[in-house]
Amino acid sequence: MKTIIATSALLLASLAHAQEVRTMSTPAQEAAIAQKLIDRHFEIWNETDAARRLPKYPAVDTADFFVADYAGKDTGYANVDRKIGELQKKNAGFRFTPEPITWNHGVGRVTWGYGPKDKPNQIRGEDIFTIEGGKLASARVFIDKH
Repeated sequence: MKTIIATSALLLASLAHAQEVRTMSTPAQEAAIAQKLIDRHFEIWNETDAARRLPKYPAVDTADFFVADYAGKDTGYANVDRKIGELQKKNAGFRFTPEPITWNHGVGRVTWGYGPKDKPNQIRGEDIFTIEGGKLASARVFIDKH
């Protein structure tokens, strides 16, 4: 009986702590976490070595993370990595230069430039991100038309 009471007390204390942690999160804290994820996301997209990219996905993206753009939707680490490789092959020497994230209740927006070092904004676009469980869950890509 003492074990049941002690276990129940421990469980209640854990639940109270979890609730306290959830309510302590502020929009500014959420935005800071989102910015770190976005920074790491673009590090992955700028990494030209697939062997160095692949181990980074699990810390940044959910297993079913997807990128949706005008060409289609790529889901999961392998498919997203294939997309990155194809993009880099078509645009050798190009890099993403993201601006700071704009955050609004679980959804992030990032505008970016993409181009070579001497013309980093050759292509401009915007990604809309969602976050689930502390990781990026989706990215919807919009490319500015000229």
